[in-house]
Amino acid sequence: MPVKKTKQTVSTEKSFEENFSRLEKILEKLENEEVSLDETLKLYEEGLTLTKICYNKLTSAEQRIKEINKTLKGDIEIKDYK
Repeated sequence: MPVKKTKQTVSTEKSFEENFSRLEKILEKLENEEVSLDETLKLYEEGLTLTKICYNKLTSAEQRIKEINKTLKGDIEIKDYK
């Protein structure tokens, strides 16, 4: 039986930039257009999902940078040239 992809699964497969761009479009639509209550709720839910996905990707990137810096700290000698 094939696995059905959910909105979140599809969004996590997209890049941070794609997810963030979609989030911006949702915000723009909610601010500038008249949308029905049902559509507002769907957009709100999608926006929250995208916010969580973007936050997780940023947190992961931050952790990766910390690990890289920690690894390189022992290999690089930083000199003060005053």
